[in-house]
Amino acid sequence: MRLIVLLFALAAPAFAIADADNLGQWDKPTKIGPDKECPGFLMNLGPTGARAILKERSFVVKYVFPGSPAAGKLLIDDEITAANGKPFAQHIFDKCYGMKPGHGYEGPIMDMGNAIEDSEGKDGILTLDVQRQGKPTQVTIPLAAMGRFSDTFPKNCPKSEKLATQAMDYLLQHPEERCGIVHEKGMLGLAMLARGKTKEAETLAMAWNKPPGAMEWTWYPSYQSIFLSEYFMQTGDKRVIPTIEEDCKRLYKSQVIDPSLYKDAMHGGKPQAKNFLLGGNGHGATCKGYGVMTISTLMAMLTWELAEDCGVKIDAFHRDIAFDCIHQNTNETGFMGYRHATDAYTPVGRQGLNLIVHHLAQRPDLGDYLSRVTGNMVLSKTRLNDGHGDNALAWGWALLGVQLSGNTTATREFLDYNKAFINMLRTHDGAFVIQPGRNLAEKAYYMSPRIHPTAAMVLALGMGQPKLRMQGVTGKP
Repeated sequence: MRLIVLLFALAAPAFAIADADNLGQWDKPTKIGPDKECPGFLMNLGPTGARAILKERSFVVKYVFPGSPAAGKLLIDDEITAANGKPFAQHIFDKCYGMKPGHGYEGPIMDMGNAIEDSEGKDGILTLDVQRQGKPTQVTIPLAAMGRFSDTFPKNCPKSEKLATQAMDYLLQHPEERCGIVHEKGMLGLAMLARGKTKEAETLAMAWNKPPGAMEWTWYPSYQSIFLSEYFMQTGDKRVIPTIEEDCKRLYKSQVIDPSLYKDAMHGGKPQAKNFLLGGNGHGATCKGYGVMTISTLMAMLTWELAEDCGVKIDAFHRDIAFDCIHQNTNETGFMGYRHATDAYTPVGRQGLNLIVHHLAQRPDLGDYLSRVTGNMVLSKTRLNDGHGDNALAWGWALLGVQLSGNTTATREFLDYNKAFINMLRTHDGAFVIQPGRNLAEKAYYMSPRIHPTAAMVLALGMGQPKLRMQGVTGKP
């Protein structure tokens, strides 16, 4: 579990690709799943089966999966310069850090993702202009003609439903890729429930149905209880209630209830007292180190809301100061920082999680606040692929949460802008994979390159047939 800390403890910036060297990761492979055959952390070119280095106006192919649509079509070191007759626009390499929207993924990433959409909406043929050994040639890649995303995707969208089904199949067929970290395990269980895989969810729930150790990180009780709560509300299996109750109590202990206790707090040789905000949760079993974080606080809040729906009594004091902490540390524009209102890092994952929490809580007179959060989420749509340590923590919660905002216009703007990005996440065998981003602390590709992001996309793309409270389902369990 110590690796979880690394996901969030390192500092870093925002979306697409930070620099032409991909922070030295183009030739740094993962050791997990089929992606370990790739020579490094490369751009996934959607369902083609090819992986590549991103240039300003091109992709340079560095790996092609055997048996994929691109196998025998694209060769190593082919430079792709256009798709379906449209030359790629320029990608801007940059580290977008702080409150500004920053650069998006316009250029080869967006253009290739949109070309995939166009081809799948017709006959499935993707035509690529390639420079091969200094000579121009044209390559055709046969993709499945599965249709386009609908104007209301993922709702009323056959393509979204098909992708969610394929993704769930992949999760069940590849247990050997599961590495056991808590956010992967929690999202996997939620994906099972979201697709009606109750028997598989029960197996996972029973294997995980014990309270966390005294020193487990905040992430453990949060993800465990979120999954077990949704499991209980689908099954009525009371065996999990004691564990949910213990998880909720554990999260009280990682919450700051008296900031004065941390006036002498140090971390890395630096004073940290200002970072211990009343009502916030930190990394550890008790809140220490360098202070609270917005995302771990929101995870605790989501835990308490779902547990209460299971009949677990939640201490109103702890919940109220958590809400106050989140509200007080949201900028007047709706920006949510790492912990403070003006902190660094892209906010979309935290904003999405915030919208889920508030949708469940149904607190009155918060329309203006939620409108501001939703508005800044749309402003930050260009910075989806940055989770400070785990990209899927950003786009997973964001793609789900924005759909619960109640703002159809905002939802459409956010989702439609990132439609090409979703296409580029897809692998040729039905999974979704972590993409390189603008974050120095990116670890997800080396911890759970497919299982965690694939499970997150099952939830986001499955909103056409929701089954979970966090997908908007209401009513008594």
